[in-house]
Amino acid sequence: MAADHPRSSFLLSARSLPTPVELFADHNDGDHLNVPTGGVIYRAGDPVASVYALQRGMVELSASGETGKLRYGPGEIFSYEDLASSRHVHSHDACALTPVAVVRLPRGRFVELILRHPTIVLALLERQHSRLREQRLAARHYY
Repeated sequence: MAADHPRSSFLLSARSLPTPVELFADHNDGDHLNVPTGGVIYRAGDPVASVYALQRGMVELSASGETGKLRYGPGEIFSYEDLASSRHVHSHDACALTPVAVVRLPRGRFVELILRHPTIVLALLERQHSRLREQRLAARHYY
């Protein structure tokens, strides 16, 4: 009888929602890019003009002077952290560790997508929380 409970039906319908990467890929203003291993997606200091959704492959974010590196895999969105920066530039280099397929969405379209699909924010918060938990368990902190 759990399926008759209103909360259960909400949870079932939430699972059928498109993922953030699917929303990016379906957006008319998204640029589909293929980047070879070792290719640079953007450099630290470049203006933040877009947010990226990783469809395939692995991307590593690194910055000179930092010991840690952030890695992103399929289904993840990256560079959104730099949107909140008052500097309006990327804080890391983003390089392809493997051949990657990404969707680049202009920052204005990303904001519109959030307004139409606020579940994207929940997915980003969930992933960020997971990363913080992993870092704490590994005793490596990137602040």
